[in-house]
Amino acid sequence: MLKNSRGYFLLEALLALSVFSIVISGIGLALHALYTERFTIKQEREALQLLSNKMTIEAWGGDEGGSSYIRGQTAEFQWRMLEGGLCIEFTGKNGRTYRECDVRKQ
Repeated sequence: MLKNSRGYFLLEALLALSVFSIVISGIGLALHALYTERFTIKQEREALQLLSNKMTIEAWGGDEGGSSYIRGQTAEFQWRMLEGGLCIEFTGKNGRTYRECDVRKQ
C-alpha cells in the first residue's frame, strides 16, 4: 500500500464514473434519434414504392380517386386526390407528417 494515501481514490472513481455515465447517456440519445430517422427513411421509401404501384395500376385503368388507407410494413398510409394528383400521407416514427405526391403531365 501507499504511505501517503489520503482517500482521493474513491472520489476520483466516482467522478470518473459520473463523467462516463453522462457521456454514455448522450451517446444513447444520439443513437435513438439516429434509429428513429433511419426508420422514417424506410417509411418514406415504402410510401414512394406504394405510390409508384398505385400510379401503375391507375395507368392500366385501375381504381380511381377517393381517400383510402393501406396498412404497409412500416406504417399506415392514406391515399388522397389532391391538386389533380394522387398523394400518399403518413405520420413517421419521428412524429412528423409526410406527404408524397405523383407528378402527372397535363
